[in-house]
Amino acid sequence: MSFGKHNEEREYDELVNWDARLTREGPFFRQLFGEHGVCSVADVGAGSARHSIMYRSWGLDVTAIDPSAEMLELARENAERLGSDVRIVEGGFGEVASIVSAPVDAITCTGNALPHVRSIEGLREALTDFAVAIRPGGVLVLHYLDHDRLLEQRIRTMSPVFRETPAGDKFFMRLLDYTPAGDGILFDFVTLVRDAAVREAPHTIESWPETLEDDPDGGWSLRCRRSLHFAMPVALITAELERAGFGDVRALGDHEGRPLDVSVDESMIVVAVRAGV
Repeated sequence: MSFGKHNEEREYDELVNWDARLTREGPFFRQLFGEHGVCSVADVGAGSARHSIMYRSWGLDVTAIDPSAEMLELARENAERLGSDVRIVEGGFGEVASIVSAPVDAITCTGNALPHVRSIEGLREALTDFAVAIRPGGVLVLHYLDHDRLLEQRIRTMSPVFRETPAGDKFFMRLLDYTPAGDGILFDFVTLVRDAAVREAPHTIESWPETLEDDPDGGWSLRCRRSLHFAMPVALITAELERAGFGDVRALGDHEGRPLDVSVDESMIVVAVRAGV
C-alpha cells in the first residue's frame, strides 16, 4: 500500500527526534560557523527546515531550499510554530547560486539529501553550483549515511524506529538493495501503522476476544515508498569536492569531530572549504 506525498513528508518529522538531534548537532555547527566567520547560510535539501530555523535563531541570514512543495509547506508550518522568519524557497541541486542573492558564507546539505543526485553527472552539477554559491573561504557541510560501510558490508536493513503519534503507533523501517556495479543504493522506506482508535479504545479482558475476532489485523496497515541514492564513498566525494574547487576536506564520524571510521560509523559528516581568496 502506498500513501500520499503529504503524509510521507509529515512522517519525516515524526521519524526524527528533532529536539535530541539539534541538541547533539547544534554545538558542532555553531563552532564551525564561528571559526569560518559565517553570517549567511544556504541550507540545501532543507526538508522541514529544522536546521535552518536553528541557524536563524543564532542571528544568521538563512535560506532554506528544498524541491518538495509538500516539505516546504511543513517547513513553513514549523517556522510559524517556532516564531522564525527564516527564508524558505523552492529549489533543487544546480539552482542554489541563482537563488541566493550573493555568495553565502556556508552551505549545509544534511539528512541524506545529496545522494538524491542519482549519478556522477548530477553530483558534479550540484558541487559546481555549490562552489559558485559559496564565497572563497566559505565552508560546506555534507551529512549522509556512511556509504563505504553500506557497500562493503552489504547491509540490508537499519534499526527500526517506533513512535507513538496522534495518528497511531508507527514503526519506521528501511530495507536496502544495491546495484550490481555498486553505484546505487535502493531504499525501501516501510512504515507500519496501527490506527489510533485501536490503542485508545476502552477494553476489558472480557471484551478482548470479541475485538480479536472482529479485527484480526489489529488495525495495522502498511505504507511504503522507494528512493534511489547515488553511492558516494569517501574517496569519491573527496575527489569530486576537490575537482569542484574545494579544499581542506575532512570526513568525520560524529558531531564531536571524531575522524570517520568507515567500517563502523552509520553516517558521515564531510566538511570542506571553498578554495580561493
